[in-house]
Amino acid sequence: MKANKAKSRLRRTPDYYYYRGSRATAPVMLATTILFGIFSMGFGQVKTMIETWNEVSEVEAYQAPIVVVQEKETELTEKQKIMSYIIEVFGDKSMEALKIAECESRFNPKTIGDEHLMSINNQTGEYIGDSRGVFQIRTGSTDWNRAKANGMTADEFRAKLGDYKYNIDYAKTIYDKAGNWSPWYNCMNKVGLK
Repeated sequence: MKANKAKSRLRRTPDYYYYRGSRATAPVMLATTILFGIFSMGFGQVKTMIETWNEVSEVEAYQAPIVVVQEKETELTEKQKIMSYIIEVFGDKSMEALKIAECESRFNPKTIGDEHLMSINNQTGEYIGDSRGVFQIRTGSTDWNRAKANGMTADEFRAKLGDYKYNIDYAKTIYDKAGNWSPWYNCMNKVGLK
């Protein structure tokens, strides 16, 4: 009898066979179809969102380094000029000169140091002893005066030392006279030069 009931759900019309099912079959099939449609649409939207996000990420990945490089170029332009001029002036000693200049001022021509060493110069009565510029060239001390030796006042000499080319050229004359880096004794030891 049970076997007949199972067969009784299969109905036949002149064109085809169909399965009658229970009363819940139609709503379950409808709900399944709707859920499948919603899922398909949602998956398609998610796929579109992922593709869009990947495209945006690729564009950002290509643009971000360009922006960073441009910022660095404008940031380092003066430093690059200073380093290039040191290499030009010091020639085969340029690598050593770059180490000294970096140690002294980090290639900043506006660096002022040794203000704690300033005193009144006996020759001119000017207040000197500070160090200026890329190579931190001292203006003098109580018993010697670089400004006067160059025919300038201390303030004129300070202004000249602020020009990185003048400062580097002057550092080269100091180096040539000494024959080594001893006039920059502290940095010479810090960077391991003799």
